Order: sequence, then structure tokens, then C-alpha cells
Amino acid sequence: MKKNIVLLCIACVCSMATFAQGWGGRQPGQNQLDASEIKSPKITWTTEAKDLGQIPQGVPVTVNFEFTNTGNAPLIISNVTPACDCTDAKWTKTPVMPGKKGSIEVTFDAKAGGNFSKVATITANTKPTESTIVFTGTVVKK
Repeated sequence: MKKNIVLLCIACVCSMATFAQGWGGRQPGQNQLDASEIKSPKITWTTEAKDLGQIPQGVPVTVNFEFTNTGNAPLIISNVTPACDCTDAKWTKTPVMPGKKGSIEVTFDAKAGGNFSKVATITANTKPTESTIVFTGTVVKK
């Protein structure tokens, strides 16, 4: 009789441990979260590269890069780092909600003539955390 009670207690404890772990509404054997359940922002660019063509030397040119948050959590851009001192960047500072648009404005002040290719690195709460935008063209001397 004591053996039966001990076995019954062990069975109850095992059942409770399994139930306590829970399935969270998932079917048995489905331990992983679906991609749609993971809250994550995603930056989707209208275009990641722009060709400015010919631009005049010494006249600042501004380029606008638009993006949409195609994820399911607010997108926050923490920094935009241009590759050189001749470029300045401004960006949407408030969180970009899922489905909404934001932008990065890059201003390039060309002092030297010739072809150029400029990169800016965007740091955000996305995966991966960094992405880049590029603009190219030719500076025409005065």
C-alpha cells in the first residue's frame, strides 16, 4: 500500500512539473516561438543607394533616404555615422511605429572635384544592428 501511495505521489509531482512548464497555447512538441510572435523592428529602405549624377563643387547637396518599419515593434535609430567629415546626417529621432515611415537626410559638401562614393552607417534596434546607405556622383569643378 505504501508503494502505491509513493508511486501515486511521484506521478502527481511529474504531472504538475510538466503542467507548470506549460505550452503557452502551443501544441505538444512545438517549443519554438513562431517568427510572427517575436517582437522586432525591421528597417526596409525605399532605396539604399542613390546616384546624384553631377553636382557643383562647393555647393552642399542634400539626399533623403526613406524607410519603413516593416517589423512588429517600434524602430529606434540611435545613430547615423557618415564615413567622412564632409557629410552631415539628420534622422527621425522619435520611435517609428510598425508600418510607419521615417527618413535619414544626408548633406554632402563637396570640396574636391571628381567621382565620389559616400557611405553612412545606421545604428538601430534592429537585427543586425547596423545597415548602410550609399550615395555616389561626380563633383564638377567651378
